[in-house]
Amino acid sequence: MPAIPKIPAFLPMMDAVPESDPLPIDGVWRISSLGKKIRIERGRAFAVDSWLHLFVLQVEPDMVVLQNFERTGPGRYTADDLPLQGKANFTLTRDGNIRVVVQGMFGPTSYTLTKRRVDDRNALEDEIAAMTGGGSSRDRDRDQDRDRDRDRDRDRDRDTNRDRDRDQDRDRDRDRADNRRDTSGGSLADCKKLGVDSNTGDVVCKD
Repeated sequence: MPAIPKIPAFLPMMDAVPESDPLPIDGVWRISSLGKKIRIERGRAFAVDSWLHLFVLQVEPDMVVLQNFERTGPGRYTADDLPLQGKANFTLTRDGNIRVVVQGMFGPTSYTLTKRRVDDRNALEDEIAAMTGGGSSRDRDRDQDRDRDRDRDRDRDRDTNRDRDRDQDRDRDRDRADNRRDTSGGSLADCKKLGVDSNTGDVVCKD
C-alpha cells in the first residue's frame, strides 16, 4: 500500500504568536491521549514532540497548538485549541495535573495533561492551595511575619512593664527609708532614752 502523505499542520510557529503574562501552569506537560509533550509558556502552548493529527497533518515541534490562555478562577483556565478548533477548558487537580475538555468541531474531546516540569513550582502550589482554600505560601509567610511581630511586641511590653514595676518598687523602698529617717530624726531629738527596734533595726525612743 502506498504511504499516506504527511502534510505540515496549518499551525503558527511559536515566534509568530505574541507572549502574554506567565501563568502558574507554565511548563512542560504530556498529553495523555497522545503520549506527546507540549510546553505552556506565556499565554500559548507549542509542541515539544511531533505527532500526526487526523492521519495526515504533521504537528512539528514549536508549532502552536493552544493560544489565548486566560485564568478564569483558582485552578481554572481557558484557551483556544487550534488542532481541535474549539474552546478548551482546563481544570487543575490536587495532584498537579490538568483535566482538559474541548468543545471542538468534531464534538467534545477530553484528555489529561500530566505534569512533567513546571517553571515555577511555588506558583503552582499556591494555585492548588487557592483552589482548596488553603491559602498561598505568600499568605502563610505574611501570617507568620504578623505573628512574629505580635510576639515581639508582647515581649517588649512585658519587659517594659517589668522594668517599670521594678523602678516603682525601688522608689517605694526609697520613700519608706526616707520617711523612717525623717520620723526618727524628729522624734529622737526629744528622746531621753533610746533603743533599737528588734524587727526593723531602727533607733526608737523607749520613753
